[in-house]
Amino acid sequence: MKEIGVEQIKVLSDANRLAILSLLSAKEMTTTQVSQLLGMSIQNTQYHVKKLLEAELISQTKTELVGNLVEKYYRSAFEPGAIGQAADAKTVDISERINLVFAAMGAIKGILNRGIRLLDEKRDTYFAKVEERPRYPFGANYVILPDTDKSSADAETFISEMDERLRELAEKHPQEKKEKFALLYAVFPYQ
Repeated sequence: MKEIGVEQIKVLSDANRLAILSLLSAKEMTTTQVSQLLGMSIQNTQYHVKKLLEAELISQTKTELVGNLVEKYYRSAFEPGAIGQAADAKTVDISERINLVFAAMGAIKGILNRGIRLLDEKRDTYFAKVEERPRYPFGANYVILPDTDKSSADAETFISEMDERLRELAEKHPQEKKEKFALLYAVFPYQ
C-alpha cells in the first residue's frame, strides 16, 4: 500500500470505518461478518467498506459463492507504521494529526482486542503446557519519559531505528507460517 495521505486520514476519522478497518486488520472477512460483529445494517457496512476500498485502506481478497449469493472477502491494506509516517507529513494540519492519533489507536485497539481474545481462549495451554506456548517474545511493558526536547529527540531516534530493524525482520520472514504475532508500540501524552 502507498503511504497514507490526507484523504485517507479523513476516511479514517469516521468511527464506523475505523472499527471495520480494525476488524479487517485482524482477519479477512465479508461485509456480512463485519455487519454482524459490529451490529450494523448490511447496507451501512457496505457503504463504509466502499469508502475504505476507494481510499485503498482495504482490498478485496477473494469471492465465494454461498447459496445464490456471492460473498466478497476483504482484508486491511494497512501497513504497520504507515499512520505514524503520515503524521510527520508537512501537509497534515493539527486536526488531521489528531485524527491520525485516533486512527492509530483504533488500529492498535483492534489488534490488542484480538490478541487478548486469543490469549483468553488459549489461557490454559499458553501457561500450562510448555510445548504449546508461543515461540515469540511474550509480554507487555511501558516506559514514561519526561517531555523535554532531549528525551523527545532520543525517543524519536530510538523508535526510528527500532522501526527500521522490525521492517527488515518482517521482510526477512514474509509468510513462513500462517500464525503471526504483532509487536505494538505507541506514543501518547501521559500526566
